[in-house]
Amino acid sequence: MQSTPAVPETGIHGKIIQAPAGILGAPGLGPESHKAGAMVLKNLYHARGSDGKDYEVHVYVEPASHSNAHIERLVKICLADGSELRVLSKRRYEIVATGVTLEAHDPDAI
Repeated sequence: MQSTPAVPETGIHGKIIQAPAGILGAPGLGPESHKAGAMVLKNLYHARGSDGKDYEVHVYVEPASHSNAHIERLVKICLADGSELRVLSKRRYEIVATGVTLEAHDPDAI
């Protein structure tokens, strides 16, 4: 049986942050939760908005280890300021509050 290499606990930017309740948007996952571990900024993508402005799309995961497997659960996709995004399709998002659509040009973007 082959083992898979471990995935590092930090994102590509090496930032581990405590999960704030407001950014997660789900009850029981904020700092008040004893089960919540660290929330990791896994990826950051630059996107152009339909309003002509540039935005940063942040992808947060929550790492967990079970036996010999490392698992990451997607927690939140939002703007750098925490504004909620709706995923429209691969590399396309909508800012929920304003309706501005965003397009990331990175081929690896979610």
